[in-house]
Amino acid sequence: MKNPFKTLSSKIVYQNPWIRVREDAIIRPDGSEGIYGVIESHDSVMVGAVNEKNEIYIIQSFSYPAQKWHWELPAGSSDGEGILIASKRELAEEAGIVAETWQQLGLTRVADGLMTEKMATLLATDLTLGDKVASDDEGLINDGKFASLDEIHQLIAAGEMDEGQTITSLYFIEKWIKENA
Repeated sequence: MKNPFKTLSSKIVYQNPWIRVREDAIIRPDGSEGIYGVIESHDSVMVGAVNEKNEIYIIQSFSYPAQKWHWELPAGSSDGEGILIASKRELAEEAGIVAETWQQLGLTRVADGLMTEKMATLLATDLTLGDKVASDDEGLINDGKFASLDEIHQLIAAGEMDEGQTITSLYFIEKWIKENA
């Protein structure tokens, strides 16, 4: 299908090492003129590290935008790397886990209508536990543990796990667990 918007011009109105904010002058589908703001960022990865008991490794992390601690999956920016390399890096940095077997379960858009970022959900199995790899996330992760799907559902219901990318990735991971149990 044809794009219903016409872009007249684009300009970068803000950027830092992680994002660029682009403002497009547009003609909307109804013919009126306006602007559309788009956040451009590297794609991201979410890692579902699943052990032999089908428990999923989760971390308690501080979210600066939300100004609170919450539970989530190990994750982060691809930093322009391939998704497998980025996933291995994030799992080692945030959980101290190395996985022998990797599988991509899904690819989703993070904030449709606002961002260009896509998020890959990767499953990590055949795990070896070790020490976290030093990173710039020092102090942002308070705790980590393997949790059952029932425990994760309780965390979501209690609002202790409320990050949308994690919940989206858990859909793919839970589906994989049910199909492979």
